Amino acid sequence: MHLSGETEIAASRQRVWDTIRNPNRTAAASSQGQAQIEKIDDRHYKVSVTAQTPMMPLNVVLEMELTDVAEPNRIAATIAGSVMGGPINGTGSIELAEVGPKLTRATYVADATLGGMLGAFEPMMAGPVQQAADGAFASLKERLEAEEAAASE
Repeated sequence: MHLSGETEIAASRQRVWDTIRNPNRTAAASSQGQAQIEKIDDRHYKVSVTAQTPMMPLNVVLEMELTDVAEPNRIAATIAGSVMGGPINGTGSIELAEVGPKLTRATYVADATLGGMLGAFEPMMAGPVQQAADGAFASLKERLEAEEAAASE
């Protein structure tokens, strides 16, 4: 399953970077409480998320390892875990580009593979999962822009 998206955020690149590097702020800003991120160390995290699918909500627990951290431009990770007894593996990255002093372009790309019983449903799940990812980025954008506006006042 391939996911990708891009948005421009009316906030400085450093503010966006600081948020995506802070697991608690990222979870709160992007998922409205649906995700929990536990920091194991500087490169390893445990992510618990409830994913809404066309069939039912799925509780997903993943181990995430940061594989490339280039502050404040790029962050990439691998994930591994299981959903309903089947494996899920993937890679993803977020690129940040400064468009202006307080305007940042955030681009994300992710590829994931579902195994086991859910593997057969992967094509059906791609659309809803893409919508969820876009929604998470929209929430992140909204929160960061509100913070940037408040800081400017």
